[in-house]
Amino acid sequence: MKGNNLVRLAGFLVGMSIAVGLVCVITISNLIVDEEPKVSDIIVVPEGASERAGEAVDLLEAGYSRSGKIIVSPLTQSNFDFYVGAGAPSDALINEGNATSTYTNARNTLKMMQEMGYDSSIITSSDYHMLRTKMIYERQNRHYGFDLTYVATYHDVGGEEVTWWQANRKAGFKEIKKFWGYMFFLYHWVDED
Repeated sequence: MKGNNLVRLAGFLVGMSIAVGLVCVITISNLIVDEEPKVSDIIVVPEGASERAGEAVDLLEAGYSRSGKIIVSPLTQSNFDFYVGAGAPSDALINEGNATSTYTNARNTLKMMQEMGYDSSIITSSDYHMLRTKMIYERQNRHYGFDLTYVATYHDVGGEEVTWWQANRKAGFKEIKKFWGYMFFLYHWVDED
């Protein structure tokens, strides 16, 4: 009887390991959400990585923001310099200064959009961050019904745009935990590190 229980336990552990492995592989293979940009009222950047400034400014310069503005959540002095250095006029940058996580980025920027009278935006973030970004923005957007488009930012390595897999695997692998934490509404637990 004792031997059967050990076999069952071993089978259960092997099965769980395979299931967790499959979930990780499926999550990794779907991290990048990159839609075709379309002209929107404003561009929104849940900040956290310098490469996001370049993509947001490229979108702004290409005419994808009807207002000619970018909400940066949050806009700090160091990332302000990235945006201006990438070519954004300083008066095009709107600070959402209270966000501390992707969850609060979404909550705060969508509320700002409502207060400003906007109906649509392009949300741009790092490629590895887009699956979680889209999930949380869509959850928060059910209160508003905005038209949101999700455009991924890639990484510049030697003048070539590459994905997180070639540029920043550590961030991509950390995103697995963060995505699944957000999936189960564990925002505060995920955002502690």
